[in-house]
Amino acid sequence: MIARPEEDNRWSKVLNACEIGAWEVDPDQRLLHVNPVCAEILGFSGDQSFSLEEAFKLFAPPFGRIFSRNMERVLASKQAFDETLVLTSGSWVRMKGRALVQAEPPEAYCFCGSLELLSHSARQSYMHFSPDSGDLYRHLFQENPMPMFIWEVETQSLIDCNRHALLKYGYSREEFLRLSIQDICPGEESWRPEAVEKTGRQAKVDQKVWSHRNKAGKVLWVEVTRHLVEIDGKKCSMELINDITDRRDAEEQLLASLKELSDYRFALDASCLVMILGKEKEVVYLNQKFQKISGFDTKSIEQASLKILYQESDRDLIASCWETVMSGNIWRGELRGRKRNGGSFWADTVVIPFRDQQGSVYQFIWVGYDITQKKQVDEALAKERSLLRAIIDNLPIQIYVKDVYGRHIINNKCQYMDLLGAKTEWETLGKTVFDYFPQDIAAGMDAYDRRILEDGVSVMNVEEFYLDREGKQVWLLTNKVPLKDSKGKVVGLVGMSRDVTDRKIREENLNNLNAELKKKARELERSNQELEQFAYIASHDLQEPLRMITGFLGLLEKRYESVLDEKGKEFIFYAVDGATRMKNIIMDLLAYSRVGRIEEKVKDLAIADVVTNILRLHKELIQQKQAEITLGVFPVLRVPVAPIQQVFHNLISNALKYQDPGNVPKIFIGAEEKEDCWQFCVRDNGTGIPEGSQGRVFQLFSRLHPKDQFAGSGIGLAMSKKIIENIGGKIGFRSEVGKGSTFYFTVPKTIR
Repeated sequence: MIARPEEDNRWSKVLNACEIGAWEVDPDQRLLHVNPVCAEILGFSGDQSFSLEEAFKLFAPPFGRIFSRNMERVLASKQAFDETLVLTSGSWVRMKGRALVQAEPPEAYCFCGSLELLSHSARQSYMHFSPDSGDLYRHLFQENPMPMFIWEVETQSLIDCNRHALLKYGYSREEFLRLSIQDICPGEESWRPEAVEKTGRQAKVDQKVWSHRNKAGKVLWVEVTRHLVEIDGKKCSMELINDITDRRDAEEQLLASLKELSDYRFALDASCLVMILGKEKEVVYLNQKFQKISGFDTKSIEQASLKILYQESDRDLIASCWETVMSGNIWRGELRGRKRNGGSFWADTVVIPFRDQQGSVYQFIWVGYDITQKKQVDEALAKERSLLRAIIDNLPIQIYVKDVYGRHIINNKCQYMDLLGAKTEWETLGKTVFDYFPQDIAAGMDAYDRRILEDGVSVMNVEEFYLDREGKQVWLLTNKVPLKDSKGKVVGLVGMSRDVTDRKIREENLNNLNAELKKKARELERSNQELEQFAYIASHDLQEPLRMITGFLGLLEKRYESVLDEKGKEFIFYAVDGATRMKNIIMDLLAYSRVGRIEEKVKDLAIADVVTNILRLHKELIQQKQAEITLGVFPVLRVPVAPIQQVFHNLISNALKYQDPGNVPKIFIGAEEKEDCWQFCVRDNGTGIPEGSQGRVFQLFSRLHPKDQFAGSGIGLAMSKKIIENIGGKIGFRSEVGKGSTFYFTVPKTIR
């Protein structure tokens, strides 16, 4: 507070006599000058001058803000005011103000007014007044530009409100006064009597932020200044409402914006390298990602200078970057940085200059995205492409790529040198088949390629030919596939051709040979048919004389038995025996010739039944020799029935037959499953086969023992071998003289 110098005739004696305070505002110095009466009302003596900020503190909340708002209004817009205010002393005053036009100087204003005391200090906790108290209530309550209402603490009923409260909450006066405080602020605890009593005990004035609800249901955030008053002996709460909804929304938007900015910064820091440089290129900030990748911090770069980040080989690129940003433009490019502990990193970089209001660059922001892994992948991919190109160029096949217009865009060495006759690939790029082949041949090739491009379907293993520069016919085996982009659109074709001229020549020779073989096969088939017919006729014609010989010899022996001596009978016996053996040889030979030539249907056959039936046929011989037969477990196979029965019959018969006199035959017949076949065996303890004769076992008409010791034609094992090999199996044996033999053979699980 500053004492005001005495000024003559400033205050009228009339005002002093009427005890009405007068005041004037100096707008330039923002000082409030008051006369002695006004100073006395404010609690001072004599003429006084206050700054407007000091005057604000003379009024109790919220009346200080009302005073300041009216002062600013009269100074700024020359708008008069008439307000009822409360001083910090508790006194109620009526303050008026206006702007008066002065004669000198022209267009000058005097800002002045009056201050009148309305009452003296109130009680400490409550004010005593009635809603019908006249001007005081009207100016303080009804004309207050801020919403105000009063509610009774005990009943919680609203008992009065001003016009601005009705406008703010959207009710008529009758509707508003039918409400309770709970309807205005539902869910809040501020209206409970104990909360109101607590407020009264703690302070004269309570100021808090609550949520209110208007008639339309809209939530209003308000700053409530609560005064506890006593009206007609009832405790009431007079509340001054300051709507801060817009401010709160703005604050929330600001917080959301700050959070969004924080999220942006977090995202930027998490994904990018950020460096801020000063005007002199000094480092003032490095984010954590930059420090983590480079190994440098701000201090270490400042000590070593910014140049330590970059390779000497990138000097020209760095110079270009600084030249761009120093001129105020944004620079973009890929930079390679040096790591503190060795190695390097790559960043896709943007360097942005910032200008001040004068247009001068005062700061640079360096933002980079780590592309080290991408660069490594690119380098590896470049190496792979180089390797792939080397492989393609050195493959002995023609490889080429054409666009949708049939123009060559890639040709390997074999293609451009051998087929197109060029020295370099570059000579062939952009050219078509019409540049290298006669019109008719080129048109056919182009139509062939066009179908692939239009249909989008690969064509594989197509044989085509052309005439080389020497007029020689060259055959190619070609594969062509459509080349598609990531969206599946055909953008060209890839072709691969291999010179198969030598193969075609071999195929032609082979075809000629096949034709000759087919001719020979037909001749052989005719020969076999003739042989089969001859065998049938020969066997039939040979059997007839043999039957006559044996028949007449039998009649001779029967009729002349009485006159024949023992020698004659012996001669007849030998003659009949020879004829019988001749008949058996003829029948066996016929059977052997038919093996493999007569198609036998494949059926499911239980091998155990086959073995049992054969043993039943040899029942008498088995009983005579008291043979011991041991059987294994046999499968059911899908095989030609008669040939398999013949094989088992031959082997079991041999096992019983080839035994030393007095020896008890011990025979084992078994089966063993292999991966793709079944193996059967017939093992005996017979005479065995001499080692020198084992090579002739499966030869036709091969007899390994004298005919007077063991009868037989020598065809059985040869027939068995032919049967087994015809169905895709194998047959063999193991034998030792005096210990017996084991014959084994295999039968495929699947016989075609």
